Amino acid sequence: MPLQPEDIERLHIELLAAASALALLTRWVSPWSLLLGGAVMGSNFWLMRQAFRRLIGPARRRAGVVFGLALAKFSLLLGLLGLLFWRAPIDALGFGVGASILLVACVVAALRHQAAAA
Repeated sequence: MPLQPEDIERLHIELLAAASALALLTRWVSPWSLLLGGAVMGSNFWLMRQAFRRLIGPARRRAGVVFGLALAKFSLLLGLLGLLFWRAPIDALGFGVGASILLVACVVAALRHQAAAA
C-alpha cells in the first residue's frame, strides 16, 4: 500500500503539537509563530493535495476547481504571509521552524512506510 498523504498530515500535526509544547516550555522561539508556520505549511500541503486529487479525477468541472485551489494556495503563501510579516510581530525563526516541520513529517512518514514494507 502506498504512503498516504493523510499519514503525513497526521504526523505533521503531532510533531507540530510537540514542537509547540517544547517552544512554550523553553521559550527558545515563539510558540505562536511556530504554530503559524506549521499551519501555513499544513494548509499549503492540504490545498496541493486537493488540487492534485481534482486534477487526476473525473473531467467534470475540474479546471475551475483546480484554478481556484491554485489561486487560494498562491494567496495564502504570498498575500497572507506578506501581510502578516509586515503587520504582525512574528518571530521569523519560530515561523521557519514551524514551516520546516512538514518536511520532517514527510521524511519520517516515508521512512516509517519503507520500514513497514520491508
